[in-house]
Amino acid sequence: MLQATAEANNLTAVAGAKDLYSRSMEQICGGDKPYIAPSDLERCHEEFRDHSVRFFRSVKKMGGDEFCQRYQSQLETELDETYVNFTKHNDGKNIFYAARTPATLFAVMFVTYIVSGVTGFIGLSTLAAMANLIMGVALMALCAWAYVKYSGEYHEVGTVIDQVAETLWEQVLKPLSEQYMEDNVRQTVVNSLKASLTESSSQLLKQKTH
Repeated sequence: MLQATAEANNLTAVAGAKDLYSRSMEQICGGDKPYIAPSDLERCHEEFRDHSVRFFRSVKKMGGDEFCQRYQSQLETELDETYVNFTKHNDGKNIFYAARTPATLFAVMFVTYIVSGVTGFIGLSTLAAMANLIMGVALMALCAWAYVKYSGEYHEVGTVIDQVAETLWEQVLKPLSEQYMEDNVRQTVVNSLKASLTESSSQLLKQKTH
């Protein structure tokens, strides 16, 4: 009887702490709330998670510290799982995140089209055929993804396509785009420095001339 009461006692405290966390997160990124930066969302999660754990500890419970620790660990695990769901919900509000899959597939099709044209022109027919094959697969994946989003059917297929596109984006396209942006920024800085030095030199020459 005492053990059952202690379990019910701790489970009630867990439920109250989870409800506190969920209500706090709902005010930040729930329902009709706008998209929030992932770093800000993570910071809120950590803050609300700590508040919920402190709330759990503050509730009077039976069973002793060791017995209650099991339920605190359960609470922390469930809060982290709830945070993952809030993260997915928040990502769904980001128009760029929603368009990542078609954008990635379009990028693959564009690159393979260029590769196919170049390799075919210089006589590398095997590489051209492989590029055409990849382009065809990307096109089929894009059509399938569009049908899944439009019809709401075959969720598993859409999930697989999203996962593949996510991997391509994180492992290939994102590093390349970041490198390209870094090179552009570096070149811009170099050009600015050159222009400044040239202007300074011109002014010094004018002063010497006068």
